[in-house]
Amino acid sequence: MILGHWEMAETGELPLVDLEYSLGCSGGGFDKMRFNRPDPAARLSCGDEEIDTSLALNRRRDGRIEKVLSLPCYGGGMSFGSTALSAMVGRARAAKRLNTLTCTGEGGYPQELSPYADHVITQVATGLFGVREETILLAPVIEFKYAQGAKPGLGGHLLGDKVTPEVAAIRETVVGSALFSPFPFHSVYSVEDHKKHVDWVKEINPRALVSVKVSTPTDVDMVAVGSYYAGAHIIHIEGSYGVTGAAPDIAKNNIAMPIAYAIPRVHRFLRDEGVRDSVCLIASGGIRNAMDVAKAIALGADGVVIGTAEMVALECVRCGKCESGRGCARGIASTDPELSNMITEAWAEQRIVNMYTAWRRQWCELLRGFGMRSIRELTGRSDLLVHLDYLDEEERARYQPAPSYRIVI
Repeated sequence: MILGHWEMAETGELPLVDLEYSLGCSGGGFDKMRFNRPDPAARLSCGDEEIDTSLALNRRRDGRIEKVLSLPCYGGGMSFGSTALSAMVGRARAAKRLNTLTCTGEGGYPQELSPYADHVITQVATGLFGVREETILLAPVIEFKYAQGAKPGLGGHLLGDKVTPEVAAIRETVVGSALFSPFPFHSVYSVEDHKKHVDWVKEINPRALVSVKVSTPTDVDMVAVGSYYAGAHIIHIEGSYGVTGAAPDIAKNNIAMPIAYAIPRVHRFLRDEGVRDSVCLIASGGIRNAMDVAKAIALGADGVVIGTAEMVALECVRCGKCESGRGCARGIASTDPELSNMITEAWAEQRIVNMYTAWRRQWCELLRGFGMRSIRELTGRSDLLVHLDYLDEEERARYQPAPSYRIVI
């Protein structure tokens, strides 16, 4: 799957060699789900340009900006300090070209992102690193990060090796000192406290949308509806394996609910509360490829946030050394000047644009097969999915992936 995404990022096309790029080897989650074989009679005969893959973020109709993205996904938060500046700017440039968004993460707002401000989410996390009124005023979307899916209850951690003078300046801290983001916000212990947070940023920036990012405890459905009534436009739920390559495996494997379970739970609860059409439900955490995006939407999400896949487009090899200052072999998750100069902004931009271009081809083909002209028609269509664990051996064999396009010599 990694090689397949490298090929998409290089060419903007689906791989021409026999690579499986729609499934990984997780042994569960989205890899155990398949789309039903569509009825050939339902298939549409139209081009990709006639398929709508847009995502509307403001469904409250409250007079704030009507932000509509061209893709059903946007880039997750990767902070200055955890990620090379060239990678951050490359992601922002790609978001502008694709008419989608990227996110600053919790490390502040580097001034190099300012030319792309209409496509950059600024994040307010528990450590409040780099949170300033002027950057809140720049952003079309402000995201409160209450927890990371990979390590809810543990907060964030940036090791001292990555706190360079530049990182320390923007985070207003000390060079070489490890930085911790506490859990939780120590000013928020109730929905009423949460509403004060939402009202605070709405007052500072009267046009911005508010996103609330939470992990997936067993009562995530109650958390989601509470965020809606607090005034959030976007509810961003993140399951286990979400956000960071530096999270400990014991946390990723044992704390949060997998996103594939959380999405339908929240979707149904919001629907039963009568508010599902008034909020944008975004999912993240272990969503790795175009088919995972489509499966998440079929389970009930409106769109998804992508993190690691964008790094894989930049030739990340998933070595798991993201937390170390000089640990990243590709210079992506590095603050070391020598390593981070391996990446140029233009190169990063083009590869991310290419990957999403290839993904859109897959979405259009899937929607055509089911007779749909808009990806919004796919939301909540879990009836189009099957789970391999509920099939006998003969039925399961029918849903094994077909070989990809193959070059014959």
